[in-house]
Amino acid sequence: MRLLVLGADAAGMTAASHVRRELPAAEVVAIERGPYTSYSMCGIPYYVGQEVDRASDLVVRTPEQHREAGITVHLRTEALAIDPGARRVRVRDLQSGAAREEPYDALLYAVGAHPSLPTVAGAEEFGRVVHTLDEGERLRGELDALEGDIKRVVVVGAGYIGMELAEALVRRGFEATLLDRSSQVMRQLDPEMAEHVERILIDFGVGVRLGEELREVRGHDGRCYEVVTDLGIYPAEGVVIAAGSRPNVDMAVEAGCELGTSGALLVDERMRTSVDGIWAAGDCVESVNLVHGGRRNVQLGTHANKQGRVAGIDLVSMLSGHGPGEATFPGHVGTAITKVCEWEIARTGLQEAEVQQAGIDYAAIAFTGTAKAGYLPDAGTVHVKMLAEAGTGRMLGAQFVGNTNVGKRIDVAATWCQLGVTVQQAQFLDLSYAPPFGGVWDLLQVGARKLTRKLGLSPAL
Repeated sequence: MRLLVLGADAAGMTAASHVRRELPAAEVVAIERGPYTSYSMCGIPYYVGQEVDRASDLVVRTPEQHREAGITVHLRTEALAIDPGARRVRVRDLQSGAAREEPYDALLYAVGAHPSLPTVAGAEEFGRVVHTLDEGERLRGELDALEGDIKRVVVVGAGYIGMELAEALVRRGFEATLLDRSSQVMRQLDPEMAEHVERILIDFGVGVRLGEELREVRGHDGRCYEVVTDLGIYPAEGVVIAAGSRPNVDMAVEAGCELGTSGALLVDERMRTSVDGIWAAGDCVESVNLVHGGRRNVQLGTHANKQGRVAGIDLVSMLSGHGPGEATFPGHVGTAITKVCEWEIARTGLQEAEVQQAGIDYAAIAFTGTAKAGYLPDAGTVHVKMLAEAGTGRMLGAQFVGNTNVGKRIDVAATWCQLGVTVQQAQFLDLSYAPPFGGVWDLLQVGARKLTRKLGLSPAL
């Protein structure tokens, strides 16, 4: 029995490790284009910002550790094509250029996603992306090498990574400009919540430029010197592209794997593709949103690890001849959190526009409260938005922007969204209380009470 894994990060190596433990006689081989395995991509902005000393600190498990566990790992090796009929994958060693065939009995496709580069002059030549750890090393090295008192960097894309990088640059003493064609930062939030985040970034010293379209990146002798948009020109010694990413699906599609409505690979609840013998997991697949039932491509390590484990369990069962594995991946509710300039920003469930697109009748409330009991010094501030379904009171989504105690609340709200808890029920849930963590009515339950009353549901407390 031979399992071939394409992609040696979260999903791929989670599955590979499980199969190796459960089936010691199986041969497990991993193909990885880069020089690292099993690392934290989400930690790269902190490495670029010098909060993490070494790139190796972000590596959870090295190639040597995987090899010691009995997994064959081929680094700097690129998968080129899959032949599902012959059950072979053509690969190429990126250092020698030599190509060869790798056979498999089962194939796990976990090659992730790739950055979306704007199709404008100079973006590819002078722009830097940080989607892999080696790309993060390159960017940090170039930033470290910049000389002179003027150090200006433009970050294109005001999502999670873009905001984190802009903050990291300011902390390092750079002049950072955050550029996005959207009218708001962090499109994962509703506009009124994103306004709080924009103000936080500006107050910290980030130059925020919204509603501007990148037109050109200009440079000379291999060095960038300015960025041109439809509204202005920004001098810059560096440009970082953080404009999102697209799932790597081309090779799987050429092998016959079906795409889903999101443009990512369609898989079932056990992470099987439409082609016999091929599983897929991680950033390249789509899964069900449990709030509205649609399918989405969500690129997060939390999902990748869970999907990798589910795929690994099914692979063990199938390779052992026992039929389908017992574990299934149910889906997601879109939970995410980040920290920018000492403020915690989190969301779960649906945004208001998504609720409207889904045709769900709903109510929304927004308010501002304290993160701790109001009588404590430095009680903090938390901006809250919550949505619930009309008629049923089912929790649809929540967003928080606060300077403390946000993580706990978003995880509770995510649980409500995933389990279909109603706001009427939420009013009575036995949540923890102590003055350093909030008021006797937690902000979540304040919101639940407000929504219960607004929807005309009972009992209204």
